[in-house]
Amino acid sequence: MSVKSNKDLSVETLRGIAIVLVVMGHVIGSKSDGGMKVPDDSFLRHLYFTFQYLRMPLFTVISGWVYALRPAKPENLGDFTIKKIRRILIPLIFVGGTYYIVQSIVPGTNFSYDLKDIWRIAIFPYTFYWYLQSLFIVFLVVSVIDSYQLAQTFNKWLAVFLLSLVLLIVRDMFIPESFPNYFGFKGAIYLLPFFLIGVGIKNFKAQFSNLYFVAVISVVLFAGLIIQQLIWYGIIDIKLSSSSGLGLIIGVTGVIVCLRIHFKLMWLVWMGNFAYTIFLFHSFGTSGGRIILNSIGIHCTTIVFFSSLLLGLFVPVVIELIFDRFGLTRMLFLGRSFNKSVKD
Repeated sequence: MSVKSNKDLSVETLRGIAIVLVVMGHVIGSKSDGGMKVPDDSFLRHLYFTFQYLRMPLFTVISGWVYALRPAKPENLGDFTIKKIRRILIPLIFVGGTYYIVQSIVPGTNFSYDLKDIWRIAIFPYTFYWYLQSLFIVFLVVSVIDSYQLAQTFNKWLAVFLLSLVLLIVRDMFIPESFPNYFGFKGAIYLLPFFLIGVGIKNFKAQFSNLYFVAVISVVLFAGLIIQQLIWYGIIDIKLSSSSGLGLIIGVTGVIVCLRIHFKLMWLVWMGNFAYTIFLFHSFGTSGGRIILNSIGIHCTTIVFFSSLLLGLFVPVVIELIFDRFGLTRMLFLGRSFNKSVKD
């Protein structure tokens, strides 16, 4: 197993954990009509509930940390944007479009869409691919912030971070759910604070490594997780939301604590190397595995869960190994440069 020596293996381990949690969540399904369609009182639904405020925040904070290694600068802002278009938007169209077609024509999928509406995936969020649209907006916003040096000191960064939280509150208070979510801008507002946390942890190590700060954050996280479990068991009656209140507290404190715990597991590091491709293609494995097993009469929850999870993780790895060999598939489906010798 080979890993590039210039990578932080603890961060790559977290990336591996994050993508496993994302795939696991999609295997289970966010609601009882999605994924495996498990009952709301089942163990798997409880598992989904337990990690739902950490999955995408953790994935996003790692993206912010990695971005901070090579942040955008005024002189390379145009090139930076073009690379993000290639890396994010082109796979959104080609991988997302392929999945849209598959959902439309393959029997046994949980949701099916009219092929004449496929154009909508370029403008509106489509299933979990909403994340790509939203993350692209986040990259644009943060690249402008860095180009104008608006977060170069800790105090400036803190001001920008607090402003992002205010923006999230404004979204929830003043933008109705019925307002069209053009290009996933609502999701971008949710992701921005977590991306900025990743940037902050990378750029301001002293502040985020302060033992008192980490201790307080850990206590808050622990208390939040306990309250979350009490809500699940009906002991406390509080409405949870990923973007406000307890859900946001768990997300913010959780990602900070995760990046302060430095540990490495090489199989997760290996998985982290394929994280983006796994995100793009995992539903082909998870949905395909579930449909095939159900079609041959296998409905055992344990078998379907673990089979779908493994297929969701490893089918994309095989796809990357094949598509990376050819310039056109590298660019259209993996978001990499057409020429393999060009550094992405």
